[in-house]
Amino acid sequence: KSPSRFLAGIRNPTMLASSSMAGKGREDEMTGPVERVDVLVAGGGYVGLSAALAIAASVPGARVALADPRPWRDASGDLRAFAVAAAGRRMLSALGVWDGLVGEAEPVREMIVTDSRLDDLIRPVFLTFERQRDGDPLAHMLPNGPLVAALGAAAEAAGVRFLTPDSVLATEQSPGGRQVTLASGKTLIASLVVAADGARSRLRSEAGIGINSWNYGQSGIVATIEHDRPHEGRAEEHFLPAGPFAVLPLKGGNRSSLVWSERTDIADRLVAGAPFLFDAELVRRIGHRLGEVRVVGRKQAFPLGLTLARRFTADRLALIGDAAHAIHPIAGQ
Repeated sequence: KSPSRFLAGIRNPTMLASSSMAGKGREDEMTGPVERVDVLVAGGGYVGLSAALAIAASVPGARVALADPRPWRDASGDLRAFAVAAAGRRMLSALGVWDGLVGEAEPVREMIVTDSRLDDLIRPVFLTFERQRDGDPLAHMLPNGPLVAALGAAAEAAGVRFLTPDSVLATEQSPGGRQVTLASGKTLIASLVVAADGARSRLRSEAGIGINSWNYGQSGIVATIEHDRPHEGRAEEHFLPAGPFAVLPLKGGNRSSLVWSERTDIADRLVAGAPFLFDAELVRRIGHRLGEVRVVGRKQAFPLGLTLARRFTADRLALIGDAAHAIHPIAGQ
């Protein structure tokens, strides 16, 4: 059954439950008792968690499982922060988690964009975005840790079964479902497998789905910084010859999230090198508007590239998130 037909079953739980039992006796005769689920989500980042929560909350009684090598409670080591636009905020509200995240979310009230060379004394502002009086913020900056924690807790409360730490090793079509083999050796049958396993999706490759891709030759350096002067809800994005350099406001007034695009070899040297060299290069790019700036905690670098799957579905398989399409994070927010 195709994913689109499965989603029709979301509106008709009876159809979903009956279809998931199709062929059960035949399979059990061949393989012995096999656990069945309606949906198995492969990948426990914010994309996979959102999908699992949405399905479990929308279809009472649906058997939804999620497999990921890392439990959602261990997401604090990911230093990324996300710009959540109005549509994303409404989605998180519909999922019932936004109210608990407001205390961690910093409204972006203004954004400036510049385009210059690194050593230019003056960086003229080419674009300015301001929120309208009494209007919604341009976006909210939200760290990855609280977002994943809120989605994970809500999914658990909605009845999602977490298979962690574990991961999907292989899948194959079988009568009445897709047979899934986990790294732990456990086998189950899913009516639908949702691949939320990232830009290098194993499930996408296994399904024979090709991709169009482009390696930017860049990595995105991410870090949290503290500064003496408050950011006042202002985001800055500087387009420099090496790539975009963004300073995005975080909760508290004197903390920001850094997204710094550099050639991959330079980014690796900056992250692994002496802190004073990183700080010196940071000041060259960020300037002195925020006063003295210092990095809080670790720095991380993520390879940047474009990946677009040629199909988003296969038999009983759907791709979502970066498994379906991945673009530059500054563009994707």
